[in-house]
Amino acid sequence: MQQAIDIYGGRQPRDLPVYSLADAARIVRVRPATLRSWVLGRPYETTEGPQKWPALVKIADRKNKALSFTNLVELHVLSALRGRKVRVDRIREATKFIKSEMRTEHPLADVDTSTDEVDVYIEYLGLLINASKGQATLRPILERYLTRIDRDERGLARRLFPATRTGEAMGPHRVVIDPARRFGQPFLQGTGVTTAIVADRFRAGESARDLAADFRVSESDVEEAVRFENLLRAA
Repeated sequence: MQQAIDIYGGRQPRDLPVYSLADAARIVRVRPATLRSWVLGRPYETTEGPQKWPALVKIADRKNKALSFTNLVELHVLSALRGRKVRVDRIREATKFIKSEMRTEHPLADVDTSTDEVDVYIEYLGLLINASKGQATLRPILERYLTRIDRDERGLARRLFPATRTGEAMGPHRVVIDPARRFGQPFLQGTGVTTAIVADRFRAGESARDLAADFRVSESDVEEAVRFENLLRAA
């Protein structure tokens, strides 16, 4: 029997560095300079000389400044916390705590709403914020982001449904990123059609109706793919 070829070189697809800093910033809708400091850290000056602000996320390939799918999930959750103006030092302390508790290198990617880990995280972060109101506000927004992460039987993130709308309404779970499919590029759920292909043909003048018939999806799926790609272009 012919031996199967390992195209990933012994690594898991979710750990491969396939996203540039710019791509990741567009997908999670964070300013490129902000995302860069999150994954690479940044220098700053003090009266005692230059210091280094440490990164919040352990990047998959620091040399080439490339991120993995796991990094993308971490940034997805981190953007939710920062969107609620949670201070970085408090996020850092909370992730350090949960990293120790969960014994993981990627605590932001591995906090799961289906376990009590999210309760521990929110409770600990709430204590750091030192306000019950802050804790109560964090839960719904964090859970809203966490439910867009699909996990395997071990609790590891395997698919991400990025937001296709702005504001509180993040959009339906129709656009998906799966590191084991389409080389991690966004595509429409239940198909192999990338959102980029749909949007390119729509911008070229094809109607949503014709594209829906061609790709065997609904017109609303076509519109969702185009909406998502428009958000990426606007980022």
